[in-house]
Amino acid sequence: MAAQLLDGALPEPLWSQLLGVLRDRLLSGEYRERLPTEMELCEEFSVSRATVREAIRHLREEGLLRARRGSGTFVVHRQLEQGLIGAPGLSGTLRAAGLNEETKVLRLIEARADERAARRLGLDPANLVVWVERLRSADGLRVAIDRSALSLSERERKSYLSSELEQGSIYGALEERCQIQVTGAEEEVRAVRPREEEASLLSLGPEEGLFQIELVSYAGTRPVEWRISRVRGSAYVLQARWGSIPRPS
Repeated sequence: MAAQLLDGALPEPLWSQLLGVLRDRLLSGEYRERLPTEMELCEEFSVSRATVREAIRHLREEGLLRARRGSGTFVVHRQLEQGLIGAPGLSGTLRAAGLNEETKVLRLIEARADERAARRLGLDPANLVVWVERLRSADGLRVAIDRSALSLSERERKSYLSSELEQGSIYGALEERCQIQVTGAEEEVRAVRPREEEASLLSLGPEEGLFQIELVSYAGTRPVEWRISRVRGSAYVLQARWGSIPRPS
């Protein structure tokens, strides 16, 4: 990382100049997880610790950094904005945010529905479903683990199991492979503590929590998918609007 000198002869205070440099580095992804220490920044930019602390204070107020007692100052990754009504799903949210989606399929099998999936999909627990488990990432940051049960006919299951799911949505594959168009869904969102394996898969910090999103999607009146998504809490913002408000410019 090339050193960038600040100019004390300018009318702009040194802390403000440093703020601009650090902000640019954060937004470009140059600092991926952790900010250099105060001493390292003092040495790199030839400024006092008071100057560094003032720049960091403003970056915390802007939501770009957060401090962990005894651990240092860490980068707050870009948050995904998810509407509470008419939500487009994670793939749509990532596209709207201009982020690159990456999906790793952890499991794709045909197996019996468990009791919970069967109840939500209106099936007998002995019925076969397609189970899909995926690890979802945005610009390299792991943001969610999905576990879906798909209620499909034997022909539809065979067709779906040949799908490529490394990018894009389950709904796209359903429409392309099975001619099933999802027309609506219902969701429940709650805050949960991560399990040990989830914390490891998502590389969570020691104090990070998750949103759990439970979803049932429909093609007309037919329930076709039951899904549990465990979403990185620090990567997501849930939004709602009501009444008459100005549209964002």
